[in-house]
Amino acid sequence: MSNELTWFALYTRPRFELKAEASLKEMGIITYLPMQKTLKEWCDRKKWITEPLFKSYCFIQINPSNYCIPLKAYGVVHYVWFDGKPAPVRDKEIEVIKLICNSKQQVEVVDYNFKKGQNVKVTYGPLKGLEGEFIENKGKYDILVRFDSICQGVLVSISPKHVVTC
Repeated sequence: MSNELTWFALYTRPRFELKAEASLKEMGIITYLPMQKTLKEWCDRKKWITEPLFKSYCFIQINPSNYCIPLKAYGVVHYVWFDGKPAPVRDKEIEVIKLICNSKQQVEVVDYNFKKGQNVKVTYGPLKGLEGEFIENKGKYDILVRFDSICQGVLVSISPKHVVTC
């Protein structure tokens, strides 16, 4: 058996991401819950809040032979599965998610409903080095970064002059 740790995505109960993460940490499991600041608007006020980037998802890093242990954590429903087994998340995808969250850019999580665009790389700013697809969305220019392991994408607004084609 290998002692190598692998990232996996867990699906949590709706709005239980923080509770599931705390329970996993209590069990000694390495977790990553990407968070973002968003401006929420109610009829009487606006407020900046911090919320999970991906609703109902939490990432863990474990030895695949111990995959049953995290399922006992409070709020965890199941792994994200592909081909009948828990789908591993590549280290590169976790690094890109961390880069996006640390950039403080406003982002939007989307499903895969965009056509493939031109592959580009960011050359300027906090997202320098980020690679994705350049698309036009609702009259503005975005980079779509696809996370195949969880079938989600993140749209990041960017100026066309800050990207080059790959």
